[in-house]
Amino acid sequence: MTKPREKTRDELTAEIEDGKKKIRQYENREKMLRQKLSREERRTRSHRLIVRGAVFESIVPEAKDMTDEEAAALLRLALTSQPAREFLQKRAGNATS
Repeated sequence: MTKPREKTRDELTAEIEDGKKKIRQYENREKMLRQKLSREERRTRSHRLIVRGAVFESIVPEAKDMTDEEAAALLRLALTSQPAREFLQKRAGNATS
């Protein structure tokens, strides 16, 4: 059997540098994918908020003329009413079943 040739110091250094370069490329790719996912999550959340705001304004047309504080107070009052609490409790019970 022939003994494998040992690599020179320069060859080993080049291999190490190549490995470091590949690691940097993978780290950069991971960073780009995380940014893409973050953008998609923000876009999805923005869309959901816009749709829900439109639903709120379609149910309460007067909301268009309200300040943010007034609209928040109206929603708070509406969601703390007895029928709203019963609906939310019922919904939460269905979600756990």
